[in-house]
Amino acid sequence: MRVIVGASGLRWKAEIVSHGKTSEYLHRRVHRPIVQFECLDRRQARRYAPLPTDLPPSLEGLSDNQLLDLLQRAAAH
Repeated sequence: MRVIVGASGLRWKAEIVSHGKTSEYLHRRVHRPIVQFECLDRRQARRYAPLPTDLPPSLEGLSDNQLLDLLQRAAAH
């Protein structure tokens, strides 16, 4: 789990909620780890985004800027 500060100054908790490993037979591009973003400062819908295949498969290997880019692409559910 990581906490980042978005462009609007809100704090977001980022954590991997699915590791994307459902089957050894499925291609890695289809089943990737999913990151959940949850706003800590205000009530907002959680946002979800798959980790791109060119990034490390963990949050520890990502920079804050990479996480912020991922947050911008995340979809609310």
